[in-house]
Amino acid sequence: MQTREMRLSVLALLCFLPLLTLAARYEATGKPYNVSYDHRSMFINGQRALLASGSIHYPRSTPSMWPVLLKESKDAGIDLIQIYLFWNLHEPTRGVYNFDGNANVTQFLDYAMDAGLYINLRIGPYVCAEWNYGGFPVWLRDIPGMVFRDYNQPFMTEMARWMTYIVDKLRPYMASNGGPIILAQVENEYGWVENAYGSSGRQYALWSAQFANSLNIGIPWIMCSQDDVTTVIDTCNGFYCDNWLPGHFSAFPNQPALWTENWPGWFQNWGDAVPHRPTQDVMFSIARWVARGGTHFNYYMWHGGTTFGRWTGGPFIITSYDYDVALDEFGLPHNPKYTRSAQMHAVLHKFEDQLLNNNPPSPVSLGNNLEAHVYGQGSSALVFLSNIDSKNVGKVSFQGATYTLQPWSVQIVVNQKVIYDTSSLSMVETSYKNTSLARGRYHVSDSVPFAPSIGFWSEPTGVWGEGVTADRPLEQLSVTNDTSDYLWYTQKITVPSGGAALSLSNTNDIGWVFVDGKFIGGNRGSGVHVNIPSSMAGPRTLQILTVTVGLVNYGLHMEAVMRGIQGNVTLGSSNITSGTWTMQPGLKGEYLQIFSPSSNDKVSWNKNYTAGVNQPLTWFSSSFDVSGSANQLGWALDMTGMGKGQVWVNGNHLGRYWLIQAGQGQCAPCVYAGGYSGGDCRTGCGEPSQRYYHVPRDWLKASDNLLVVCEETGGDPSKIQLVHMSPAY
Repeated sequence: MQTREMRLSVLALLCFLPLLTLAARYEATGKPYNVSYDHRSMFINGQRALLASGSIHYPRSTPSMWPVLLKESKDAGIDLIQIYLFWNLHEPTRGVYNFDGNANVTQFLDYAMDAGLYINLRIGPYVCAEWNYGGFPVWLRDIPGMVFRDYNQPFMTEMARWMTYIVDKLRPYMASNGGPIILAQVENEYGWVENAYGSSGRQYALWSAQFANSLNIGIPWIMCSQDDVTTVIDTCNGFYCDNWLPGHFSAFPNQPALWTENWPGWFQNWGDAVPHRPTQDVMFSIARWVARGGTHFNYYMWHGGTTFGRWTGGPFIITSYDYDVALDEFGLPHNPKYTRSAQMHAVLHKFEDQLLNNNPPSPVSLGNNLEAHVYGQGSSALVFLSNIDSKNVGKVSFQGATYTLQPWSVQIVVNQKVIYDTSSLSMVETSYKNTSLARGRYHVSDSVPFAPSIGFWSEPTGVWGEGVTADRPLEQLSVTNDTSDYLWYTQKITVPSGGAALSLSNTNDIGWVFVDGKFIGGNRGSGVHVNIPSSMAGPRTLQILTVTVGLVNYGLHMEAVMRGIQGNVTLGSSNITSGTWTMQPGLKGEYLQIFSPSSNDKVSWNKNYTAGVNQPLTWFSSSFDVSGSANQLGWALDMTGMGKGQVWVNGNHLGRYWLIQAGQGQCAPCVYAGGYSGGDCRTGCGEPSQRYYHVPRDWLKASDNLLVVCEETGGDPSKIQLVHMSPAY
């Protein structure tokens, strides 16, 4: 009901704006069509196209959500959906491919075509995207001589093999074959890496473009933030890109201006407050872009969704990828962003021909930080009046009328009438106070507690199966192949009579220390330092559990990333790094798959769950029914009472949870005028970084649902509730 109401509110608002009649959309026909470009815009079948685009990552939602997301996008005037392909999702083992469930990219493309939406296919294969390892499969790092993203033959061979495979698979979906894909991207934000790698980086950038063009897909290729390759279209990424335009038009006079990533919000780390980018600033950035000659813009993200399973990157990036964008994590319109975006798109599409059939005009100065860009002649001209001052209101007279421009705003004017003002909101926007995301944006209802049916099972500490023995701790990924967050390191030790300090000089991402199965302590970060008490003096078994929280998704030489124990291990004054160590990958509960309905009975669940409360390394299992329709969007688990771990519903991995609190001091008053950054306008200080965890309707049943939680540090599962989230405005 919320989705329908939000959609109707947008259409109703547009009905009151006679100049903003929705322009006819370009729609894929199923027959081959031509895609080309000149200095001003893209052409689709010979017709100029101003393209409003939005990023949706298909694996961050589920198949039943896709038609809803795409329809909501189309209703808001989106023309193009920008997607990444995630190599590690689709080829988890070399030569073994996965296109099932929310990895079914061809089904997503079919839905997009049905909705009349075009696609920008960002192949990469590096994608960043706050995705585990930036989209690279972990097995890639084990190929001898491998250097990622460089003029390196092992890497280029694998990149070419993957790109050839996926392009051949998706070739029927290219515009040249009647499909919805009109653009494709190779590499991703490579320019700064090229500068760091020098001449070999330059060779790789040129090779990437050459190889992409050799695939002959019949549509243009792009490279973002890559201003030194002439055989593809260079595009811009950033909160603002209008200042990029003059340099682009000078360097590439035959290319249009494409903005592949306008960030309407930002991602969030564990321990941080929730970032927000005000709607007014997003609309300001788009208006400035179009005024100065841009003809394609993409919201990264339009729908952010949820990074299910273990796919979050980082490290330490939260499971929610909501991004504070127009379609929220659950697929529901987030207002006023959704509404104001739709209205902006309606304005631009109404005057599309006028914009695209004129070259970008030179600005007309109207005073200090005040200017006009005029498309067309006379009273029918489309005028962008800009105030780029961060503090002062501007009053200007232009073409016989007077206008008051708020700081950091643009008014779009036709025939002396303001038809869009970026500083105005069409509906009340909740002020950015220090309130939680849920209380600030959602009504929370239909809570379902779990206490009556909870059972627990204690995960064994240390070696539980066939371990790997070595004379020093092995790097974690070389043992786990990133199939689990967890690796046990065990060694026989003798604790001195007075106890001893245990120090791990370089351990990532988290280290938990046990002695003879008793939890001693631990922490996140590169070093772990705990004290083993004198009561444990004598021969003991040291058990260290290292935990990854998403592999790095951004940086140089990602092939060299290491996790687990990498430095020295000292006990008191003794260096115990060298010795007999046994490494055990994963948890036994993971190995037995006790999170799955078909394997949940492989352990004996203790129904006296209170005995497992606040105990580390404890699994909890419960069944529940859904009060209300399980087919609604907006279901989530409120994980209040828990510590850190992972959670499954009906065998589906919702992802990592962590009730770590956001630090104080991040939630200063929101002042976006003058330039926004990802650290601005945050809320929720002193509260959990993420409390609610999305449960897609695909994964719910009306009754007899299975909830399984793996708790690392200790928690009380009786406080967990299934709740329904609906937008508060």
